[in-house]
Amino acid sequence: MTVEGTPLRVKQQPRVSADRSQHAQALTAEIKRLAPTSSATTSPSTTTTTSGAPPPLASVVTSLKASADSARQLASTSSGYRAGLLGSIAASCTASYTVALAFGAATS
Repeated sequence: MTVEGTPLRVKQQPRVSADRSQHAQALTAEIKRLAPTSSATTSPSTTTTTSGAPPPLASVVTSLKASADSARQLASTSSGYRAGLLGSIAASCTASYTVALAFGAATS
């Protein structure tokens, strides 16, 4: 499937990247809330590149699956806001690799 001559998966990768950046920001905010004076806390890297080819679909899907699994496992051992945040991240990652990127996988 293509959109304006570009495979759908390529068009969706910037959206998936933006979602993952939002996840990193939300997790960083939660870590800072839990340990506001910790100097050992570091911010995750959210550097993105806009030039060059997008990463291979298989690599993106593998990373999303690992992130979804990790977030799902942590959500099951957490409570309150933290459990909801992690559950939301797990759902978003799962939707990204099963829906947003699935159409491109069928045509690549």
